[in-house]
Amino acid sequence: MGQTNLCQSCGMPIDQNTPGGTNADGSISTKYCTYCYQNGQFTENLPFDDMYAKNYQRFLDSDMNRFQKFILKRMYTKKFMRGLDRWHQH
Repeated sequence: MGQTNLCQSCGMPIDQNTPGGTNADGSISTKYCTYCYQNGQFTENLPFDDMYAKNYQRFLDSDMNRFQKFILKRMYTKKFMRGLDRWHQH
């Protein structure tokens, strides 16, 4: 099984269910998902806390089963999201 890339804005796996967004030149981004990145720009410029809350709710509203949502609640923390390239403080 190959390595799964995570969107470096929201943390969602970039795969056949959630493809990469598009770069300014029209190529597919391997760094950001289609929900976060289109035409070389972020689709939303929300503050970190608002983006975290929106993404967390989107995951909870998804069609994941109860076990997957249980794991997500433990894994998807602000600390995790701050480690993604878009939010990482250098």
